[in-house]
Amino acid sequence: MSPPHDDSPQTPESKSTSSGLAGVLKSLAAGRLKSSASSTPSAAGSLSRTLSRAGGGGGSIPENGPTSRVYGGPPNFEQLLKRLQPLQPLTERIAAAESTRYVVEGYSLSNVMGIWSAAKDLTDNSNPAEARKSGFDLLTACAKHSDLTPLERRQFFESISSPWHREDFHLQLNALVELTSHGKNLESFETVVVPLLTKWLNDWFEASSNARKSKATKSHGSLGEETNLDQLFKYITEVVKFNFKAFREQDAVAFLGQVLSICKKTTVEVDIKNSIFVVDAVITYGDVPEAVLRTTVEVLCGVYASLQKTLSKPTWNAIGNILRSHLGQKTLQVLLDILRPQLGQLEQNMNTIRGSVAVFKKLFKENGANGFPFAPFASLMDALAVCLKKDYASMSTQRSRDYARLSVEVLEALASLFESKEMLDFMLDEEWDGLFGIICQCSERATVPDDLLSTSISQTIIQIIRYLEPVTKGLDPVHKESVMDFFMRMHAYLPLPSTEQLIEYYADEQLCYPSNEHWLHNTNRLIEVLFMDRSKLTSVRLRVLNIVKDVYRTILGICAPDVSRGLLTPIVSTISAESDDTILEALVDLAVSVVDEADADLFDVIFSIFHNRLSNGESTSTASPSSTGIWVSPFLEPSRPTSSAASALSTSSLSNIVTKGLVRIFLRSINSVSTKAPKAFDEILAVAKSDGAESDARLTAMKLLFRLRSDTNHAIIVISSSESEGLAASLCRTVESVSNRTTFEDVPQLRASRAEDAGTPRSSRSTSSAQQQSYMSRSRSTRSVSGPNRIGKPNPPLWMYPGPKALPEDPPVTASEYLYSFEVQSSNSPSGLSAKARMALKLNVWLEIVVSILQQGGDWEVYSYVLIHLGTQLTNHSLFAGAIPQLKLLRNVLCEQIKANTFHEPPISSGLKKADVALCLFHVLTMLLSYHEHFAKSEEDEVVRTFLLGIGSWDRTSTCCIHALSICCHELPLSISKSLNTILQKMSTIITQSHVAVHILEFLACLARLPDVYVNFREDDYRTVFGVCFRYLQYVRDQRQRSSAPSSVRTSVTSGRQSGTSKEFLPLTETNITPKTSDDLPQYVFALAYHVITFWFMALRLEDRVKYVSWITKNLISTDAAGKECIEEQSQVTIDMMQRVAYSDRDETSQDLGFATPSDGTLVKKSWLVGLSILTIETAAASGKSQITKRQPSGTTHSIVHQLYGKPPSHQIPLSSGSQSDAKDATSRLAVLPSHVFLQFFPAFSKLPESLQPIVLPDDDVTRRAIGTFGRNSTVDGHKVGVIYIGEGQMTEGEILANVMGSADYTEFLAGLGTLIRLKGATFNTQGLDRESDSDGEFAFGWRDRVTEMIFHITTMMPTNLDHDPQCSNKKRHTGNDFVNIIFNNSGLPFKFDTFPSDFNYVNIVITPESRASFVETRLHSYQDLAKQFYKVQVMSKPGFPEISPAAETKIVSGKSLSSFVRLLALNASVFSLVWANREGGEYISSWRNRLREIVKLREKHSITAKSPSTKAEPSGPSATGVAQHLLSGQHESKDSTANRRTSAATFLSNTASHRSSVLSTTTELDAGGSQDSESIADSFDFSKWV
Repeated sequence: MSPPHDDSPQTPESKSTSSGLAGVLKSLAAGRLKSSASSTPSAAGSLSRTLSRAGGGGGSIPENGPTSRVYGGPPNFEQLLKRLQPLQPLTERIAAAESTRYVVEGYSLSNVMGIWSAAKDLTDNSNPAEARKSGFDLLTACAKHSDLTPLERRQFFESISSPWHREDFHLQLNALVELTSHGKNLESFETVVVPLLTKWLNDWFEASSNARKSKATKSHGSLGEETNLDQLFKYITEVVKFNFKAFREQDAVAFLGQVLSICKKTTVEVDIKNSIFVVDAVITYGDVPEAVLRTTVEVLCGVYASLQKTLSKPTWNAIGNILRSHLGQKTLQVLLDILRPQLGQLEQNMNTIRGSVAVFKKLFKENGANGFPFAPFASLMDALAVCLKKDYASMSTQRSRDYARLSVEVLEALASLFESKEMLDFMLDEEWDGLFGIICQCSERATVPDDLLSTSISQTIIQIIRYLEPVTKGLDPVHKESVMDFFMRMHAYLPLPSTEQLIEYYADEQLCYPSNEHWLHNTNRLIEVLFMDRSKLTSVRLRVLNIVKDVYRTILGICAPDVSRGLLTPIVSTISAESDDTILEALVDLAVSVVDEADADLFDVIFSIFHNRLSNGESTSTASPSSTGIWVSPFLEPSRPTSSAASALSTSSLSNIVTKGLVRIFLRSINSVSTKAPKAFDEILAVAKSDGAESDARLTAMKLLFRLRSDTNHAIIVISSSESEGLAASLCRTVESVSNRTTFEDVPQLRASRAEDAGTPRSSRSTSSAQQQSYMSRSRSTRSVSGPNRIGKPNPPLWMYPGPKALPEDPPVTASEYLYSFEVQSSNSPSGLSAKARMALKLNVWLEIVVSILQQGGDWEVYSYVLIHLGTQLTNHSLFAGAIPQLKLLRNVLCEQIKANTFHEPPISSGLKKADVALCLFHVLTMLLSYHEHFAKSEEDEVVRTFLLGIGSWDRTSTCCIHALSICCHELPLSISKSLNTILQKMSTIITQSHVAVHILEFLACLARLPDVYVNFREDDYRTVFGVCFRYLQYVRDQRQRSSAPSSVRTSVTSGRQSGTSKEFLPLTETNITPKTSDDLPQYVFALAYHVITFWFMALRLEDRVKYVSWITKNLISTDAAGKECIEEQSQVTIDMMQRVAYSDRDETSQDLGFATPSDGTLVKKSWLVGLSILTIETAAASGKSQITKRQPSGTTHSIVHQLYGKPPSHQIPLSSGSQSDAKDATSRLAVLPSHVFLQFFPAFSKLPESLQPIVLPDDDVTRRAIGTFGRNSTVDGHKVGVIYIGEGQMTEGEILANVMGSADYTEFLAGLGTLIRLKGATFNTQGLDRESDSDGEFAFGWRDRVTEMIFHITTMMPTNLDHDPQCSNKKRHTGNDFVNIIFNNSGLPFKFDTFPSDFNYVNIVITPESRASFVETRLHSYQDLAKQFYKVQVMSKPGFPEISPAAETKIVSGKSLSSFVRLLALNASVFSLVWANREGGEYISSWRNRLREIVKLREKHSITAKSPSTKAEPSGPSATGVAQHLLSGQHESKDSTANRRTSAATFLSNTASHRSSVLSTTTELDAGGSQDSESIADSFDFSKWV
């Protein structure tokens, strides 16, 4: 093939003139520049230095050289040529040669050959490399001179082709390249250049091969030979491209033979690539001689097959060019001969055969287009049949694999026949037997499982079948039968559509239904071929199984039972050995559906199959090889995700599938009178108990078992939710908790933390016999909880919340009529139901299994599931009414394991600690606490001691144990009382942990309201309680100091008040504080601490209170970082409270409006500000009877004072002239004024500092209104709490709020919650309830103590008018604005927090009976029964609201303690909600503090106006801080005046404590480092020293 016109050889153009060299030689005048020089600056400089010594316009060859003169060049060029002569020193000649080269390249010269003749000997092998290089550089410059004659070209060629030094070949080749213009111009040496190139190819290929071998042994050294060979190939390609027409036949054969020989011999890809480029150039620009055509095709086929990835494109270009040439048909014949060698010919190389197949594949795709010839189909099929007909058994392993690879490529080539519609149309006219026969031959090679070649064969056969799928329906019956026969023969490879075609073929012909004579045979054949063969696709087997189901339903009423059973039993029996999880699910589903209507015999058969499957162990649920030995491609089965945790949760083991079937049978048989449900239950128990069962199977069984509940009649109910999602976070079993989970990379840290966490050495911990295995074998293994094999790769969890649906189907919503948890005949059982029909489940056995798991440990997934779910199930007392011995055993096991620290440790890969397990065990023990009536007194004591052990022993267990002890205070008061001293001591040791602050204080607040529990308190116990509160107060103060001084070192500041007989506590510092939610609101800790101090002070016996006043007062006053004593508002009102109750235990006094009669005279009233109290004296002017009202921050006191007047002596003159004898004016005269009564409490000659002197309040409307407003401030903190009843089955807000009554236990609960009060005319704060027209009901419940008042907004006691208010908006108006609501949930359904949408409801306290009961049943219970009932109590918080309540996790409480416990929860929640609601806009101000602030305002107003006229007032008036400091300044007087103040009775009225009050935001301060004569604030506030 001749080269394109554009590629014809062309004479190189003359180089353009440049100023580069002219700039160097601009001083030289002779000659003209021809081209730009490419010399380096150093070369140019050398040339400049050489030529600068002489000038001239040309030169001549010296005497000893050629006689012809060289014309051109720069001046003095002749001198340069002389220095080039052989007689000159070598160094001079080398320099002259370099300079001459630049002249030759830059100037137009004549007689260039003469220059080379003078320097030719420089290239001799005897010369050094530098000389040879300079000679070759000059030769190259001369050879590329544009004005060479043919003779000169021939002479230069002979010089170049001479045998020079091997190291100079690249220079030699470069000279030839320049001489021939890169292969385009071979003038004068056309006939000799090809042999030269052929020789060079041979020589340098051998040299490269030897160099490669040498490098392989020496592992160093350059491979210049490879570079030379590569450059030679590139040059030869150019020569062939432009001058192949000049090749002689024999030269072309020898040359092409040498190239093909290199291709065969070399192992280097670059050599092959270069050879292919040369061959392709020969094919494109010339002609392949017939003598080497076969060899050329064989080599190209071999390369095309062996180097598909890298050289397929250039190789196919070469093959394609020869196929489209006049040699195309001859080439096709060569390709066929390669596949079927003739007699006497040697078998071809396997790569050559594969290449031939690949070429035919390309021809199939071309299908005669683009100038390619058509492939001879029939001849090709015959050739392939001969090629593949081999005795593979006698082959070596490698040869067998080679033919397997060939089979893959043959199949791929045949598959390409069906890719083109035109080719397919052509195929429809051909016989397909040969084609199918070849495919079957190739399929015999797919016998090696897990082999890539076998997989490729399978894939390709499947591809061919898929090509046949769309044309099958349009075939004539003969061809269609042939295709179906082919499908049946290749059934192992049939994809889903093809298999469906085969199945539809049976269906369309009605071969499997009774209408066909051989229906049973055909059905069994279909089952045998497409279902029993487990290598079949899952979808195929499911399709067959669905047909069998349909056939079974069809014949169920037609054929005899034996026939239908005979059809069903064999296919259901495969459950015992089925390894495909999808098929097993379908089989189990079929069996479950049959059980619904099965008789006893068929049920026993199916049940025995289930039992055998679960008893015989487990096999993997992966695809299995065909029984015929044919490897089934995994591409036939849809891929399933298995790498994520989500797939771990959704993928079931085979045992689990069968277990789910048992669970479904149980759920469907709950309301059946048969024995199906009990039998299924017993088998489920066996699965849960078996250590050899699969983890997920045991979990499936437990998901049902832990969801069992019973109602008040002990009837079994299955709930859909687990009720344990909240606790699951403690073991990282919720999505939210997983993000905080410790990673497996932290194992060393975990181990270290466990060493610190454990109470006993690791060697003493119990270990499990189960071994932990990897996740890949998890479906057949157990996860060890503890033991030597605990370290391993972390496994995805088998259960999570939220996760997949726990039960395989929804359970019945009603209780069973036949299944019970306890064998007791109830009067409420269904009518007509005999005792024989009532079947009791073995719940005692279930509890024994649970105890065994807790004792033995084993699989962590199972163990953790028990830990999380056992507690919630124990709340259902009715369920375990017949398992009392097991409950007692459970108590023993829990207490013993916790005390001995022998409970099991989680695997390290879980990222959990042993403390997490302890937390769950304490939760279970808390639930078990409700069964205390079955425990002995010593066992109850042990439970309390166990909870006590959890305080401080493990991380995170302190909080839950404190909560549990709060329950014990109500349920086990005697046991708590017995251990109370130890409890307080234990709590005092952990107060450095700020995260338990709220819980300890709430526990102490609860305890203060239970006097029977702390009846044996001693002085040290009281001091411990107060000391805990003081420490938390100091903690909050330290936090404030740190927040106010961010740049300083934040260390705790200790007040130094815990001295003497008090307990010594460590300060709370940042180094031992674990940040918790409670730290975000220290105001609550602050308020709660004062709350506890207040109640415990009131809890003291009256005669003992004064003993604590001085100590408490000192600790209520703190010292800041600057050394100043500080006192907060709350401290002031607390001291004020102590003053009021220290010597009195009476209720608040009330005003007597009729204390004086008209005969006592006119009433005169006057008020003073005495310290920070308001003192009002109302005096009957005639008789002197007085009513004194003292208004303090913590309360108001009313007193009656009547001076006793004796009869004056007879000789005493009248007090005023004529007034005494005038009886008519006795009632109107002014005998006594209020000021007289006031002054009776002050000494006559005691001088009070100005700051402590009383301030008279003016008797005007403004003052009277201010005092009246102050009086309306309550003396107790008011709280409002909603109470909502949810009736049976109620879910929506409307129907719930419409309730007008509740159950009997609800009514009893309300009665214990507070006192029934009449609303109309009420004088207390009803928290928004109407007090005038009964619009919110006539009555409500309220509760009050000396500090707190709670009003309950009870929806069932509010009027309900659905006609005018269908949404009950009036009720929602109250409960919707309550921070806290109590929900009495009798619906039998889980309560959702968003049932009552509101922006203000922060907390819902949900009360749920432990056993579900109907409304009628609750009305039948007596009050004695109600007291024995138990209730689940859970505090549900709004999202984002901290969970700090003891009932944040569900607690169970008895009916007798329910009201008091819930009331306390509501009170604490309300206080916290008030603090929370004010967390951004300020702080919560109590009623006492508000009253204090009102007094401060009065004093601020009147302290200035009360000054003498000479006193200059401040421009803007004093601030609250200024008032307080002004009051405090009065105490810095002499010791004598201080002593006098203490002995004066007036001190009582002056309320020194109140003098030193101030608001919290402006804390009163006094320099603690003042004069030694001054007394401290604590001494001034200590009123116990005054009396």
